[in-house]
Amino acid sequence: MARHLTIILLLFTLPTFGQIKQCFCDKDTLMNGATVSCDTTTFKNNSKLYWQYNCDRIWLTLENSSGQKFVIDEVEVELYNLTYRLGYHLIKEFKESLLFRSGCPANGPCTYTLIDKANGKKLKEFDQLICIDTDIKWEHAHKYNFDFIVYLSNKSDNIIIYYVDSKRTLKVPFKENLTGIIPQHQFDEMTLENNILKLSYELDKDTKKTLKIELKNKKIQPLTAATPK
Repeated sequence: MARHLTIILLLFTLPTFGQIKQCFCDKDTLMNGATVSCDTTTFKNNSKLYWQYNCDRIWLTLENSSGQKFVIDEVEVELYNLTYRLGYHLIKEFKESLLFRSGCPANGPCTYTLIDKANGKKLKEFDQLICIDTDIKWEHAHKYNFDFIVYLSNKSDNIIIYYVDSKRTLKVPFKENLTGIIPQHQFDEMTLENNILKLSYELDKDTKKTLKIELKNKKIQPLTAATPK
């Protein structure tokens, strides 16, 4: 009887053991306190996101609401202490997709990627975005509360506003000459109030300007006068 009870208990517990996340390396104990967190993030559609690691591998899994699992990112184990910079870091959940930041060198720029929440497929990839966790000084990172993303065109002659859920794009002419190594970093503030999007940025000679865009009617208001820093 005791033997049968033991077998029954094993049958119930084995699936649970199979689901345990791998989050430990016994060969390099420094890794256990210097790489990713294995906490699980659950999204509005019940998809889940979590990192795992062992001594040989570091990987990010997206598990959809049906229980299907997709490895959407991996980082070389030798770079375990740089996973937060190099690997996917969740920025924002949208209705059908997730926005991640990755590939950040010490001073940027980073890459931003939209991933489908249902199947883990890459939807779009962007270069450094504007006013969205732009620097790599993590203590200054901020939550992104907008339902769109903003970026510069390839020639920096347009500002692109992309509404992620509706896939609508608004292109705004931009005539300033941004001379920074990473021109997106010259934008230091973005606010939205009463459908007016304000983008503040710095130019040479310590001047600061603000571009106002009326999103509802797609109108561009004149640039504010240059002001000393």
